[in-house]
Amino acid sequence: MTARAAKAAPRGRPRDADRAARRDALLETAMRLFLAHGYGGTTIEVIAAEARVAKRTVYTTVGDKADLFVAVVRRLGDRVVNAVDAGDPVTDLHAFGVRLVRLMLSDEAIGLHRLVTGEAAKFPDLAARHYANGPRRYIGVLSGLLATLPPDRLAVRCDDSDRLAEQLFTLLMGEPHRRRMFGLDPAPTAAQAGAHVARTLELILAP
Repeated sequence: MTARAAKAAPRGRPRDADRAARRDALLETAMRLFLAHGYGGTTIEVIAAEARVAKRTVYTTVGDKADLFVAVVRRLGDRVVNAVDAGDPVTDLHAFGVRLVRLMLSDEAIGLHRLVTGEAAKFPDLAARHYANGPRRYIGVLSGLLATLPPDRLAVRCDDSDRLAEQLFTLLMGEPHRRRMFGLDPAPTAAQAGAHVARTLELILAP
């Protein structure tokens, strides 16, 4: 085999890394178009054209438009859910809280939240899938983290970690999320998010 042949790209099905990169680029394009034109104003044809792929490729890679939107939401969430933690329950809870606040108050997440709120009446299934793959997913992570805490670290009674996780998620979002939705505040810095999470956890953690 010649050196030139050895360097040639392998024929056949693309490697996993290549497929992942193409899917990621497709979802990035879809998110940009959803944020710019809304859900109803964005079509598979436009997404395919902007991503420079065939329409069929969109369907085989991700699915229909609703599948694309949900995949965009999950891709954002992967940034916080798949991060490696330190192993200490309190430290991990705080670290996830900071990642979560920064994600949920980011321009992208706020834009998608506004979009799905405005489209919920027309596309109730889309709203349900957005909730399941966004907030409900994060509440599940919080529940798991809370369940690892020693009982003496909680300042509140916790017979149900899922219920406490829902309350904690609400506290973490609270007014900062409302103000972001109204466009009153910019996205928080890491330091601002850290301070907000620390103050919030003081409400449920024992000193």
